[in-house]
Amino acid sequence: MTVSMILRICMVVLGIWLFITSFMSYSYKKMNEKLAIGWCVFSVILVLLGAVPALAGWSTALCHTSYIGLFIVLFVTLWLMFKLSEYVSVLTQKNQELAMHVSLLNQENERILMELQRLTGKSKAEL
Repeated sequence: MTVSMILRICMVVLGIWLFITSFMSYSYKKMNEKLAIGWCVFSVILVLLGAVPALAGWSTALCHTSYIGLFIVLFVTLWLMFKLSEYVSVLTQKNQELAMHVSLLNQENERILMELQRLTGKSKAEL
């Protein structure tokens, strides 16, 4: 088995793993729809680049032993980008929940001020 074939198999496995992981992250609400779709499209492109022989001509040019470290760095960078997009999605979701809570608190505050105005007869500015 040649190094280019191993690289292509690794790309297919990485693409399938990335697709499943992004789908699971979306289903567990760790990632929003746009980022999950983007990662799924990227993973399908990885699978196609590794599986379709007509698209895999690049693998023979890159398969020297000096590029092994580059592939490891690329994999770690890809993993860090995926985790970063998960964190951004979670923080965006928490920000939306916080905005909803603030809106509900503002409505409750307005209701309390109206009730206080009705009871005391003073305007909101005087309270």
